[in-house]
Amino acid sequence: MLAACATTTGGVLSAYSYIAPLLTGRAGVAAGLVPLVLVGFGLGSLAGSLVGGRLGDARPHTTTIAAAAGAAVLLAAICLLPAHAGATVVLVVLLGFFGLGANPVLISLSVRFAGDAPTLASALSVSAFNAGTAAGSWLAGRALDSALGATGPAAVGAAIAALTLIPTITIAVIHHSPRTTR
Repeated sequence: MLAACATTTGGVLSAYSYIAPLLTGRAGVAAGLVPLVLVGFGLGSLAGSLVGGRLGDARPHTTTIAAAAGAAVLLAAICLLPAHAGATVVLVVLLGFFGLGANPVLISLSVRFAGDAPTLASALSVSAFNAGTAAGSWLAGRALDSALGATGPAAVGAAIAALTLIPTITIAVIHHSPRTTR
């Protein structure tokens, strides 16, 4: 679960950390409108947390897998459509929804699987989110200076977000295996 915490947030926030150059340089969004796009991302994140938390109560593994896949697809779309301002803005808002919508579920699963150490699991989940963000942002910054330019951070984010599918699918398979008693 901690790996999923690191990669889900690392993927999304690595791209988000450098979204302004993509919005202004590639999509042609006026610099004065970038804060409004960031508000849209924040509102998407809030809605994603509410919806993800509610869906995660009923189907936690499906929610974490769908959110990770959605974030990876959205980040890839941002890489492919950076010249279309309207599409890019919508994708950024949706990225907030999908990209951070699984976080409450990931924390809940971490606590659930922690046994006698739920407080430690919660703390480690937050630490994993922060470690993923730091590592992803560092990689995204290096990609920004690469031949990919302003789309580099989104490409890095898509790859990291896709990595979230490994632990989330593995845990879902193990959890639903007939040999487990969870």
